[in-house]
Amino acid sequence: MAKISELDSRILKDLLRDGRTGYDEIAANCRVTKNKIWKRCKAMEERGVISGATIQMNFGHFGFDALATLLISVDAQQIDQTMEFIEKITEVRAYRQYNSVYNVRAVATLRDLNELDHIKQIIKRRLPTIGLKTYIWTGVRNIPENLNLTGTLKDSRESYPRNLNKLCQRQNEHVSIDELDKQIVEKLTLNGRSSFTQIAKEIGVSTDTVVKRYHRLREEGAIKVSIQINPNKIGYNSILDFNIAFMNLNGFSNSVVEELAKIPDIIIITKTSGDFDLQVTAMIRDIAQSFAIQDEIARICGITKIEISTRKIPERWPTPQQYISTL
Repeated sequence: MAKISELDSRILKDLLRDGRTGYDEIAANCRVTKNKIWKRCKAMEERGVISGATIQMNFGHFGFDALATLLISVDAQQIDQTMEFIEKITEVRAYRQYNSVYNVRAVATLRDLNELDHIKQIIKRRLPTIGLKTYIWTGVRNIPENLNLTGTLKDSRESYPRNLNKLCQRQNEHVSIDELDKQIVEKLTLNGRSSFTQIAKEIGVSTDTVVKRYHRLREEGAIKVSIQINPNKIGYNSILDFNIAFMNLNGFSNSVVEELAKIPDIIIITKTSGDFDLQVTAMIRDIAQSFAIQDEIARICGITKIEISTRKIPERWPTPQQYISTL
């Protein structure tokens, strides 16, 4: 397991917030030389801590009407078959869940809400499902930089600015995305730090065109680059997903999202419609931390119900094309 120093943590958090941040800018933030930042990044790549780079997306800008979580219950002997089938469905990602009656979790990107009914019908018709629940997403706070990378109190309480106002304001604005934009996004999905010159060469346009398109997409809140890390290399061993319901019909105020975002190692907060008001994802190192996070969440006023499930951590995280923050 790789030990993460305070400097390494600062570097990783800067790159999780913006994966295309230059070494010179990180060096200025950390008050060290650019060469030292470069060496630290190369060392973390060699140790497998930094494993790649990808993007987050605002799917609404790319023609999708909504995202939804599907919780599926099948016989244990049918889990592999279920996972294999679901992964063949267009725009659906599947994950194995543990410690829950719903042993498969899937996230679907929907062109329109009618598509969700179609996906549910396919699953029920083709798979031996015991149970199926769905939740429509209505907003996301995606904060990979909230990881407590060093495991120390200082790192966990370090404050980082959240410049989300522009993204939230543009959430409902019409953004024109054409095929060239989509080609650039596809290249950045595979490698978020790929040079603009290389991307331009591969898709047959000028470097200047790629640079301008990228900056426009970023400024409009359509995409955000993030590096990827291997959490297992720095001591994380599983992901906890919390489904949370609140007392009143309005669910909760945005202050609850802010309160949850202050808890170290909570990385995604999703507003949903349905039986639960929030889905909260946390990355954990051990059982003691699991209990500690559950206690922190349980202290929030107005919670009436919590369901918890566990899943494995991918070797590259964040996974490609997660939803960009809108909360």
